Amino acid sequence: MSDPLFDITKLSTSLYGMGFERSFLSECEYQYCWHFASLFPALHDGTFSSENRTLGESRGQAYLRGFATLLCGTFADASHYRTHLNDQFEQSLLNDGYQFIGTKLVETRIDTSVPAELAALPNKEILLTDVARQYESGEPVAALFMDLDHFKQVNDRISHAEGDWCLGEVVRVTSAVLVRKGKLYRIGGDEFGGLLPNFSASEAVATAERVRTVVDALEPFAGVVKVTASIGVAVSDAIRLRTPEALVSAADEAMYVAKFTTANRVCLWPPEPGDARSAEAKRRKSRRS
Repeated sequence: MSDPLFDITKLSTSLYGMGFERSFLSECEYQYCWHFASLFPALHDGTFSSENRTLGESRGQAYLRGFATLLCGTFADASHYRTHLNDQFEQSLLNDGYQFIGTKLVETRIDTSVPAELAALPNKEILLTDVARQYESGEPVAALFMDLDHFKQVNDRISHAEGDWCLGEVVRVTSAVLVRKGKLYRIGGDEFGGLLPNFSASEAVATAERVRTVVDALEPFAGVVKVTASIGVAVSDAIRLRTPEALVSAADEAMYVAKFTTANRVCLWPPEPGDARSAEAKRRKSRRS
């Protein structure tokens, strides 16, 4: 047998060498009791070892990927168990070229022109997958759609770099509201989505209002442009929202009603008929201008 490639008792040191912060590792071990040695019960003699060193190296990589999957993938169906450590770990994986799609860890290419906190967010396709999983479980689910008001002015009047900073700040404050409640997604541009499992309509609207409030509390960017949020909310127990696609589309529709009435507002689907007509008229006018 060859010399051990990996000593399980020194996993935290090895992870530090891979780029994980000591504060992250310390919290894992001491505050949250994530004892690294217990995460690898199938290891022989507590080591990554094999008679064939090449095979042993491959086996070691597989166990590290297994560690990542255990740490992050198991939370896909239980977001209320997540802590900020999951977000830090998944960000570290993303920086190293890996991302979770559902519960699978896959290699990915990162667009380095996109700020890391935005690149790390799952997209609309994953939102639909997550909503479908919730529908299959039979549990209620709420979807949020958020569009930033006046964001274009940040890019046009200040700079795209300030625009990236703006998006990062929005992600930061929104994530703080959703932590242990739900999940944030990047739909595209300055649009974001949210998933709130087991939320009623009133609970989802209250959470969306908290998101709107924290975005509204941000200082004007570069002291010039004030950005706010228009948010649409839809819940699965509403009439006609029998599929994941219908739920997400309804949240999108409600967001546009919020944006094209007063903006900086939360709107629950279905919107009031008068609001829907007013929003549609303003939206058509904006397309012509």
